[in-house]
Amino acid sequence: MSSYTGFTFHRKFRGLSRKSKLWRAWTINYLNRHIFGSWQKLGNVRWAFLAWIFIVLVSFWGMVWQLQGSGLSSQIEKPVRGGVYREAILGQAKSINPLFPESSASADVSSLVFSGLTKINGKREITPDLAERWEISADRKVYTFFLRPNLVWQDGVKLTARDIAFTIDRVKNPDTRSSFASNWSGVEYIAIDDRTIKFSLPSSYGNFLSNTTLGILPKHKLETVAPSNMRSSEFNQKPVGSGPYKLSLLEVDSTAVELEANEKYYIHEPYIPKIRIELFQDQSQMVDALIRRQVDAVSQVLPSDVSTVEKIEGIVDHRIGLPAYVGAFFNLNSSVLSNLSIRQALAYSIDRDVIVKDILKGEAVQSYYPIPAGFVGFNPSATKYNFNYPKAKELFTQNATAKQSMRIVTLDNQVYKNVANYLAESWRKLGLNVEVIAANSIELQQNYIRSRNYDVLLYGQNLGIDSDVYSFWHSSQINDPGLNISLYKNTDVDKLLEAGRLAKDPAYKASRYSAFVEQWTKDLPAVVLYSPYYNYPQSELVRGFDANKIAEPSNRFYNVYDWYIKSR
Repeated sequence: MSSYTGFTFHRKFRGLSRKSKLWRAWTINYLNRHIFGSWQKLGNVRWAFLAWIFIVLVSFWGMVWQLQGSGLSSQIEKPVRGGVYREAILGQAKSINPLFPESSASADVSSLVFSGLTKINGKREITPDLAERWEISADRKVYTFFLRPNLVWQDGVKLTARDIAFTIDRVKNPDTRSSFASNWSGVEYIAIDDRTIKFSLPSSYGNFLSNTTLGILPKHKLETVAPSNMRSSEFNQKPVGSGPYKLSLLEVDSTAVELEANEKYYIHEPYIPKIRIELFQDQSQMVDALIRRQVDAVSQVLPSDVSTVEKIEGIVDHRIGLPAYVGAFFNLNSSVLSNLSIRQALAYSIDRDVIVKDILKGEAVQSYYPIPAGFVGFNPSATKYNFNYPKAKELFTQNATAKQSMRIVTLDNQVYKNVANYLAESWRKLGLNVEVIAANSIELQQNYIRSRNYDVLLYGQNLGIDSDVYSFWHSSQINDPGLNISLYKNTDVDKLLEAGRLAKDPAYKASRYSAFVEQWTKDLPAVVLYSPYYNYPQSELVRGFDANKIAEPSNRFYNVYDWYIKSR
């Protein structure tokens, strides 16, 4: 049976093969007679025909490409000048001078009015600003900056390297009492010509470039003002800068600051001709203003308001990385807090879960160290004071001498007050009498921080782009305008901070800062509590914002000249 099936299959296969050969022969014969034969008969005409076909195809392809291109270009927004940008900011802005950032509101306005040699972009990188480039010597002790051509102040006067030298001279002068003075200690400078200035450092300093983001002041406006009068100068209410916006209105106790586009700005005149900063003293009112479309953005929202903001139609909530932490800074001159065991007891009594989850609604991460994760010198093996109430009670009972009292001073906003009240309640359970004082940003600086008038200061510190915490913890920075707000003194720590600041080798730098963190946790001059997220809600009608990592909140305006509301 199988042999018959095979025979039948082979016979059918041979039949199909013969028919296939016949069809192939017929097809070839037809093509030769009617297609290729006719093509051969065309002779030279056939090449003209081919050329014509080619031209038609190229023309067709070009037409399609042009249509696609015009359609694409019509879809790309082109910014045009127009509109008013309104942002709600918490606090007061009574004085606008980059040497004296007395409040976050003042710092924000100052960043719009003034420019530095360099600036920090939306990726937390140092980029050129007034300087178009710079050169660094091989030993990293000499920095030479070359200014952009045709720079002018907002009043039309030429901006030169002499303005840079004047600004640094004022910063370094002790009578000026600028908090930036320590950054320029020992630095020599010379204006070589109108567009070139050279800085000579006593030793290499890896973080020097970040100091050059400082706003530059106009010599022709301030050279007759004594350094001791700089802070109270009339210039601070009528500043002249070189930034993208110029101040058009700043009144004492004003509820708004109005700025106009600087048509002389070196990059280009900003697309938004007018910015109005609405000043609020209550953060919940800022969110209400956003809901009512009275403002286009809020400088920062409370953690409790984030969910509300995210539900507002047409609002984009930008969550931006910020290298900052909030801590309880102990005044080591306090009779209560000079005792290390008492400080340890206070530290062990703090439950960071309560702070982050309940008070901050998850809009922060727990922190323990003065150099946070992601920075050179972060040392997670250093002593960590986790919540341990029995240990806290034991330490306090063994070391408290009598019913003692102390004051927690903090900024008058809801988050800080809630955290301060939680700390006060935790410490009252140990047996302390605790008072909480909340002050606005101006009063906090003038009445408490500058005079070190507190037992505990609940406050935030910002590291910027580097692990250099010299300004915060070196003993030379104890007195105002220094930023060592715990009045912390330790000779070994001073040496570690100096070595870390001057280190050229990254591994050595990391080892010095890591050792600093180790010693810092043993001495416990403060309790670092949490690192907050920076939530910046802004109307989707405002385009051009692109920051995702900044060194401080005012950096969000780094490319404000490219923001736009109108387009075509």
